Amino acid sequence: MDSYSESNNCVECKKSSKCFQKLVTSELEFINKNKTQIVYKKGENICKQGAFASYVLYISDGLVKLYLEGPNNKNINIKILRASDFIGLSSIYGENIYDYSVVALKDTTVCLIEKESFKKLILNNSEFASELIKGYTKNERQYFSIIQSIGNKQMNGRLAETLIYLSKEDFLKEDIFSYVSRKDIADFSCISTESTVRLLSDLNKENIIKLEGKKIEIINPVALRRISITG
Repeated sequence: MDSYSESNNCVECKKSSKCFQKLVTSELEFINKNKTQIVYKKGENICKQGAFASYVLYISDGLVKLYLEGPNNKNINIKILRASDFIGLSSIYGENIYDYSVVALKDTTVCLIEKESFKKLILNNSEFASELIKGYTKNERQYFSIIQSIGNKQMNGRLAETLIYLSKEDFLKEDIFSYVSRKDIADFSCISTESTVRLLSDLNKENIIKLEGKKIEIINPVALRRISITG
């Protein structure tokens, strides 16, 4: 982790999320006084599952992986977070720990906001709170989708769903497959790395995807979607 980076002023920030755009200047200045900005290097842990949650974390720039830690290094990758996403919102009103671990997939700038200051904005600005709830609801739907996939789909279907997720429009600018390993893909699909490599090779032979080093290109999205649904 770098020493504290030169902090951007929240009032002048060009990378603010929709919820921060609901704040007036005085509220942005309040946040600016109660936050610290840090740059995490690629591969560094940003937060640890079960650790005390002192701050709400806001990703100003970069790309991170959120995952649940399991025994014997059997982790479940939940999602990729990028600029404008939050980490640790549930700790504001829930248990005062991080429910998951987060690691930087590339150099990532994070704003650490004091929780009580963040909570004060939620209580005083309903539009700000509403935007947070919208984002939280979207995340909740994704978690239900993951549970359904793990419980009902076979390996082919889970892998296809992972590839569709990692290829979605939100990640088009990121060249996402250059940052995730085959094990990362396996942990998103809840299957072994060996099975992931084999199934990717099968999809490549069937001209559904194209493999070139770490890069994965979806050639036949209709067929991949069909496997995701029927798998």
